[in-house]
Formats: sequence, structure tokens, C-alpha cells
Amino acid sequence: MLRRLPLLALLLLPLLAAPQAVQARGATAVGGTLAKRIAARLRKTRLKPQQYSIVVRTRGAGGRVNYTAGSTRALIPASAAKVLTAAAALDHLGPGHAFRTLLSARGTLSADGVLDGDLVVHGSGDPNLSGRFHDGDPMAVPAKLAKQAFAAGIRRVTGALVLDEGPFDQEFVHSEWTAADRRRYYGAPVGGLSFNDGCIDVKAIAGARSGSRPALTFPATAGLWRVKNTLKTVTGARAAVGGRWVDQGRTLEIHGRLPPRGRASFHVPVPDPARFLGGALLTALKGQGVRVDRGMRRARDGADRKLGKVVSLHESDLPPTLKVMNTRSQNVYASLLFKLAGAQVTGEASWASGQEAVRAMLERRHIADGNTTRMRDGSGLSPRNRVSAGVLAQILHAFDRDLLRGPILYESLAVSGTTGTLRKRLREPGVKGRVHAKTGTLNDTRARAMVGYVDGRNGKPGKVFAILLNGAGASHAVIDDLVREICR
Repeated sequence: MLRRLPLLALLLLPLLAAPQAVQARGATAVGGTLAKRIAARLRKTRLKPQQYSIVVRTRGAGGRVNYTAGSTRALIPASAAKVLTAAAALDHLGPGHAFRTLLSARGTLSADGVLDGDLVVHGSGDPNLSGRFHDGDPMAVPAKLAKQAFAAGIRRVTGALVLDEGPFDQEFVHSEWTAADRRRYYGAPVGGLSFNDGCIDVKAIAGARSGSRPALTFPATAGLWRVKNTLKTVTGARAAVGGRWVDQGRTLEIHGRLPPRGRASFHVPVPDPARFLGGALLTALKGQGVRVDRGMRRARDGADRKLGKVVSLHESDLPPTLKVMNTRSQNVYASLLFKLAGAQVTGEASWASGQEAVRAMLERRHIADGNTTRMRDGSGLSPRNRVSAGVLAQILHAFDRDLLRGPILYESLAVSGTTGTLRKRLREPGVKGRVHAKTGTLNDTRARAMVGYVDGRNGKPGKVFAILLNGAGASHAVIDDLVREICR
């Protein structure tokens, strides 16, 4: 029959046929130069098809798929999970959301400044109560609140500083985080009242004489916990210092050794974030000349969280919060936003409600995932989180078309060769500055990820991409090579 076709028809047959699939050990793609380049890169790796989930699609209304490989395969996303947390926060809290931390006075205030009652600090899950936006001074916000209380005429509180954590539960750390994670700053606790990223900053300075005890300072105060200094100055020693909680969490022991005149700075997650902020506030109030007779205590119930007369207020906005979370991959930020988004859905800020918030976001955005997405925490630290590249690419594409929320998500991401977790990656000409993405690294499970946008050139629309790699052979180098191909 082919012999009977006119010559022109024979020449047109390849153009009229369906796009050919480009095979790369389990990959399928719309035929084309980009697809072939990605497939060739994958063939050079040691990765097996079950180890990766990859999607590349064109930005814009059409969003043509350029390449897929295991697009529905749900893998461990590591910190790329923060994209889901950001999307849930933008949808449920709204782009104009403001975190509000209040001090309210309950009781009667006499003319001579005696508050016969309690001073209550009301938390809203604000992760920004640190020195990050205050010239590096971690005590700036507590000092501001204390100064405002003093300006309101308060000189003495006969009751206590009451800690109100709002809708947040008391499960400060996730059960699936390892013991090693919980000892590091990225495993810091999460509560409605959070201070200094949930970590005590410790600075140690050794003297000139071997055998002497190095001096300790705590820029954000040490809280109300006892500090035990067992550090040693040892001639010829390499600096090796750390902190651990002893006496059932009542004492912070600083241990290790420093060489003479050696210095070290490190962070120790606190056991109770609310009490950490409470200690900083009591310190700041005392510094302003405000005495609190009965120290601090946690709010007992809903009635004990009742708002009194507001005497101090601190606010911070969602967009810069998302930028810190995604650019720096700050876990405590992600966990707080995850729980807070959950509170908008269920009324309680918990790990479980955070999962509900992500599920509601997917439904709102009409993203069908076959119920394969599992968000156990908001940061990606849990090894039981699961999501596919197809779902991540759909989220990014949906927000790319959202004129209100999309630019906030885009601007929150690290920029290739320029900022955050991409500052030292993808720095070559033609790539630097064109990739806005969230990275992911989880060493215990050998999970590597990058999801985000590639800006187009010469009027072209650019790309949305999601790359998840799990297991032996997964590396940042492989991902960077794939992203370079997308940028070409």
C-alpha cells in the first residue's frame, strides 16, 4: 500500500505520526532534543528506573510536558517537601497573613504601675522571633515587647508571665526524626511560641593556659535552665565542643575541648520552645525595670489563654518567612507553617493536621495524586514523606499561573549560583541566576532532590521541573547535570 502513496505523503508521514518515546531505562518523554539530552544523561548514571521520578514541562497556560520518567512514582523528597508546605501555607493562611505575638495584661493596673494579675504572651507560631531580621540581635523582639509593656505603665506583675501557645499541640519534635536529628539545629522543637529558631546559641572562648575552663556566653540567654560547663582547654587539641541535656532536661551541659585561645560557636536545640521564649521575655522585662513576682507558667486551659488588654505587639509577614524557609531550607520555619496551615483546616496545629492541610491544598488545586502523597512533617526531615515529581510539577505549574500567590512562591526559592542552598551550585554562565528552586538532601536514605523553575531566554517561556532521586548513585552532581540540560 505504501508504494501507492504519493511521494509527498511519504515524506510527511514522520511528521504526522505520534511523538516517539525516548527511552532512558524506564523513562518516557515527548520526543525532542531536550528529552534526548536528559535521557542520555540518565543512561550515564548508576540509577535504576525505580530510583528516580522526573518531570519537565513548559511554563505558561499550556504547560506542555517535555519529559517524564516515573512521574507518578512517589519517592522521599527530603527538603523539597517544603514546596508542599509553602503551597499549603499560601492557600490556607493567605499571602497577606501576618504573625502576631502579643503581650496582654489581665487584672487591674494601679497608678503606681502594679498589675494585680498576670501578663500573658500570646503566640501565633511566628518563626521570626530571632535576630534574623534585627541586625543579628536575638533579644531584639523580647526587648521590644518589654519596652512596650514598660511604656504602658507596668512596673510590677503580682502574678506570672503566662505562656499561651494558641492552637499548637505539645508534640514539639516529630516521632520519626532520629535522635541525631534532634541534637542538631535542623531538628529544633516546634511550638506556638518559638524563639531563636528553637536553639540556644553558645559561644565558648578558651584562655591562654592549658587546663583552664573556657568562658561561655549565651547571646539569646540560656533560658531558665542550669548550665554545667565541663569544657577543657587542652594544648594541641582540635576544637570539639557541643551541648547535651542532662538531669532529665533540667541542665544544659557544655562539653568538649578547645586549644588555648580557641573559639567555638554552636547551637543546641531546647527541650521546650515556649519556656525558652518565656525566659528571654523575663530577662528583657527585668532589664526594662518590670518585675514579675511568680516567674512564668504555661496556660492551663482556654480560659487561661484569654486575651487581656494588649500592651505589646510584634508582627511579621508571610512572604519573607517563606523566603527564609525555602532559600535557607530552615526546618523549624517549615514545621511551624505546616502545623499552622493545619490549624486553618482542623482547628489544631499538629503534625496530623498539617497533613490534612496539604491534602486540602491538592484538592483545591485539582491535583490528583492517587492518594500517594504522604507529608509526615513540613520540613522533609521524616524519611516517611512521599511525593512524586508529577505532583510537585503540577503544584509549581498551578502556582505559576496564580498571579497573587505564584510570584511569592517563586521569589521564595533559592537562585542558582546566587542565594541560599544554590549559592555554590550551577554558577556557570547561562545557568547562574536562571534557576529558582528548592533543593533536598537526606543522607540517611540517600535522597536528593531539586524542584523549581528555569527562566526562559529570548522571549521563551522557560520550564517547570521536578527531579527526585533516591538510593545509591543519587547525587547533587547528577541533578545539576540534568538541570544544566534543561537550561540549554
